[in-house]
Amino acid sequence: RARKTKMRVKRARKVRKYLRFYRTCHGFRAPYKVLVDGNFLHAVAQMKLGHAKDVVVKFLGCDAKLFTTRCVQHELKGMGHEFKEASLSARHLGEVKGGPDPPAPAFDSIMAAVDSNNAERFIVCTQDETLRIKLRESSPYVPVIFCHTSGLQMEPPADAQGSGTASQKEEAKGLPERERNALGQEESGVGAVRTNVRYKRPKARGPNPLACKKKIGKERPASAGG
Repeated sequence: RARKTKMRVKRARKVRKYLRFYRTCHGFRAPYKVLVDGNFLHAVAQMKLGHAKDVVVKFLGCDAKLFTTRCVQHELKGMGHEFKEASLSARHLGEVKGGPDPPAPAFDSIMAAVDSNNAERFIVCTQDETLRIKLRESSPYVPVIFCHTSGLQMEPPADAQGSGTASQKEEAKGLPERERNALGQEESGVGAVRTNVRYKRPKARGPNPLACKKKIGKERPASAGG
């Protein structure tokens, strides 16, 4: 139980770090706008995590507004009884304006919503591995969340790979100073990661009394003729 608690705390810290990066470098603001697809809604239902909004808000640690597209809603309607709960959940979400009309693929509607460097500042929730890869390749401005067996996970920022956000062992070469500072790195020395450790400065001490003690000279043996 203690191990699970430790993992949750570690995961929450990582999410806060990623969100701080997106706020500082890419203009994201709370309450966040979260765009979900049918696969994600279905995964939340299958894992019995609760209502999608409650799960996402708890994961992000702040308020959020959930949206989906008409193409996602249309796709869920035609996927049978197994996706009924996800379909009902999608009907209660905000609807993204514009984009392709049904029956266009849900994939295309998500990509259209985050076009133009994600001008609407959406956080995308999806289980579609192909979509996740496409989002990483197309723009560094799209945070991605997905369901894992241990709960929700957020991918490291695409433009912060090797900067200390994804791994402290990686280097921060090529990142602007503003982004390195947002990730909590030292301004001097690329790749140096700032920590909360503070080392105590050694206190000035007096001279060692043993060092000041006068040396006792050896006595000379008495001369024989004295």
